[in-house]
Amino acid sequence: MSKIKIRAFGPIKEGLTEEEYLDIGKVSLFLGNQATGKSSVAKLISTCTWVEKSLFRGQLKINELEKPGHFINKHCAYQGIKNYFRAETEAEFIGAYFRLHYANGQLKAEAISDGSDYQPPKIMYVPAERNFLSVVERPEKIQNLPSPIYTFLDEFERAKTALGGSLELPVNDVAFEFRTEGRESFIKGEGFRLKLHEASSGIQSLLPLYLVSRNLAYLVAMERAASNTEAHGMSLEQTQQLKQEIDKILNNPNLTEEVRSAALERLSMSYRNTCFVNIVEEIEQNLFPTSQRSLLNELLRFNNLTSCNQLLLTTHSPYILNYLTIAIKGGQLFHKAYEMEDATSVKEKIAAIVPVESCIKPGDAIVYEFLEDGRIRRLPDFDGLPSDENYLNQFLFDTNQLFDELLEIEEALA
Repeated sequence: MSKIKIRAFGPIKEGLTEEEYLDIGKVSLFLGNQATGKSSVAKLISTCTWVEKSLFRGQLKINELEKPGHFINKHCAYQGIKNYFRAETEAEFIGAYFRLHYANGQLKAEAISDGSDYQPPKIMYVPAERNFLSVVERPEKIQNLPSPIYTFLDEFERAKTALGGSLELPVNDVAFEFRTEGRESFIKGEGFRLKLHEASSGIQSLLPLYLVSRNLAYLVAMERAASNTEAHGMSLEQTQQLKQEIDKILNNPNLTEEVRSAALERLSMSYRNTCFVNIVEEIEQNLFPTSQRSLLNELLRFNNLTSCNQLLLTTHSPYILNYLTIAIKGGQLFHKAYEMEDATSVKEKIAAIVPVESCIKPGDAIVYEFLEDGRIRRLPDFDGLPSDENYLNQFLFDTNQLFDELLEIEEALA
C-alpha cells in the first residue's frame, strides 16, 4: 500500500491531523467542499505513482528527476499543480519501490526495495471535464487544453475503437454504439437513437469514464494473465524502446543463457502493466442517485478484477459514501454466507442489493474528509464500515434541522 504526506500544498495547510500519512488503499474516497484540495492531492498521487513507475522502467533517471525545478516544472505542471507548491511545502510519497520526498524546494528520490515485488500500474486520471469530450466533435483539434484531457481523450478513442460496436450502459437501459467508419458515436434506447453530443449531460459524463475504465481494467487483467511478452496499450515510443533493449540483451556476447533469460523476463515484466490505478474526479457528475450507485458498482467491479488494482474517487455526493458502505456491508455478509453449508437463498438476497463482483472487503476502503481550514481527517470506521458522523451526513442533518426550525416558526404564527 502506498502512502503520502502533504503539508502547505495548494489549499492544504497542515494536512492529515491524526497521523502524518494518507494511506492509498484498494479503494480510497476523498470527500469535501470545492477548493479544499481533494483533486490537488489526487493529482499529486497520480504524478508520484507515474514517476515511480518511470523510475522502475528506467525511463526516468534519479539525477534527472532531482534537478532543481524538474519535478515541479515538468511532471507537476502536466497535472496543473505546479503553482500549488510554496516555499514551505512538504510532500512525501512512499510507494512499493521508491520514496519521493519534497522539502525546501528540492525533490529527493531513493529506492526502498529491489523492485522484485513492484507491480507496474496502468495509471488513469479521469478529469472532471470529461463530458467536454462527449459534447465537442473532434476535440483533438482544439489547442491549449489541459494535458490530462488529451491523455484521457487518447484512451477514450482507444476504448471506442476496441469496442467496435455497441455496449449496454449501466443506466436507464441505454446502449452506446460506435461506428469505426466515420468515427461516429451514438446513444440508443427503446424508440430513439441520438448522436452522443445530443444525449443528456449525465450520459455525456458517464460514458467516457465507464468506457475507459472498463477497457483499461480488462486490458490490464489480460496483461497480468499473459504468459508472453506482449504489452497491450503501449505507445509506439515504448514499443520501440522495448525492442531496442531486447536487442541489446540478445546481442550481448558476455551474457550466459541463464542471465539472458532472467534479464528478458525482468524487462518483459517492467513493460507489462500488472495492475490498474484508476483516479476519478467527481464520479457523481450530473448523475441521478440510482445512476451514481450503478456506476460506482461497475467501477468497484473493474477494481476487483485484479487484486492489486486501486480506485481513488473524489466526490461531493453523500450517496457515493452510502453506496460504498453498502458494498462493504455486502462483502461482510457474502463472507459469512460462504462459510455456511447451504446459503444459496441468502446469497441471492445479498446479490439483489449489491453484486458480489462489486463487494469490498472490510478494511479495503479508506475515506478522508478534506476540511475548509486546510486539514484532512481520516473518517473512522466501525467494523470496517465508514462512520455516519461525516462531513456530508452533517449537511443532511443541518437541512433537517433548518426545516424543523421553520416548522416551529409556523407553529408560533398559527
